[in-house]
Amino acid sequence: MLTTTERLGRTRIRVCAGPPGGRCQVRTAVTRSGATSSALRAVVVDHGPTRARIALVPEGALLLAGDAVEIDVTVGDGIDVDLIEPGGTVAYDMRGGRARWDVRVDLGQDAALRWAGQPFVVAGGADVTRAVRVRCGAGSRLALRETLVLGRYGEQPGTIHQTSTVLGATGRPVLVEDLPLAADTTALLLGGHRVLTTVLSLGLDVAGTTDDLDRYDLDTPGAVLWRRLGHHVHDTELATAWQQVSGADR
Repeated sequence: MLTTTERLGRTRIRVCAGPPGGRCQVRTAVTRSGATSSALRAVVVDHGPTRARIALVPEGALLLAGDAVEIDVTVGDGIDVDLIEPGGTVAYDMRGGRARWDVRVDLGQDAALRWAGQPFVVAGGADVTRAVRVRCGAGSRLALRETLVLGRYGEQPGTIHQTSTVLGATGRPVLVEDLPLAADTTALLLGGHRVLTTVLSLGLDVAGTTDDLDRYDLDTPGAVLWRRLGHHVHDTELATAWQQVSGADR
């Protein structure tokens, strides 16, 4: 629910099958609660009968105190979507304020989504609540990359409370995670590291990679998570794992 102090910027993306022999249909919309609200604009890079490639481009400075960014993604049955981010996001010093970043993904039957997330930097003084919720249809595939950077170089980390909930086709949870990180807890929880990169793969047969020291096979068949800690983004890229899962079903 939107509070009186929030500036809502909601991005909706819906990709579904088009007419026989034609391209799939890509529908996007941006809703703002006011003229100063920042949001992400969905730009269609290319699309064909069953595939679409879409870039998420910031409109205005992100992320500032009072920002409420919402991203809703729906991928229809049998459709394959790539979401790309041209650059990372910085949550700036909020001077006692707060911001939130909510992602909701709904995958239809045999749908596929690859989201190559760029670094999300939580600068000193930032306070962000970030939630990711995914519902998977039968036979769907998901490849999701996230990198959290706690503090810009040489500064103390800000605060981020991140939750992730992924539901399988039966509604059974595949992944439920609650990760609160702040200046007084990050050193303990992350062992002194400031960068946390995660690659999540669902619905794919993933062979072994050179990143498998950081691999965790989840309880659901076909669900794999890689996670790496480091002091710099280039230390934690998990490039081999991401290449494997993002290209596995092409």
